[in-house]
Amino acid sequence: MATGQSKERTRVRGSQDRKLPAVSGGVRTDGTIMFQVHGLPAPQGSTRAFVVKGKPIITSTAKGLSAWRRLVADVAQDFAPEQPWQGPVGIDLHFGLPKPKSAPKTRRVWPDKRPDLDKLTRAVLDALTYVVFADDSQVVEIRATKDYGAPGVAVEVHRIMDPAISSG
Repeated sequence: MATGQSKERTRVRGSQDRKLPAVSGGVRTDGTIMFQVHGLPAPQGSTRAFVVKGKPIITSTAKGLSAWRRLVADVAQDFAPEQPWQGPVGIDLHFGLPKPKSAPKTRRVWPDKRPDLDKLTRAVLDALTYVVFADDSQVVEIRATKDYGAPGVAVEVHRIMDPAISSG
């Protein structure tokens, strides 16, 4: 897909199919990938394991997580390198969350409630693993914000270059 084009993806929520513009532009260079994903961000959540009648049971508290991670990975695939990057990377994430109807209209309010920013970040990092970079342990710099606005996330992943190699 060419830079700046918009693309529609089908997203299933409950029993309804809705068309959402998943991509609004994006850029890939040798050292930077930028794109935006439209949709309601889902936090990574917590998993719990317990044993019932000798069988392990694993539960997750994350609703919509698999659909969100799949959407992020699908959009990232449009801008991903042919092979996932090796070596250190940095990432900037800017999450937009819907403003609650109960929020005041006349003053600035912050999204200081759930979802937790670190869990939103973990979900995106896991979605980008094997797509943009080989493993999320390669991420050595993170900048993440959340604010009220159009639901989704703006993503910028950049390679961390060795100054000795790049300058000489």
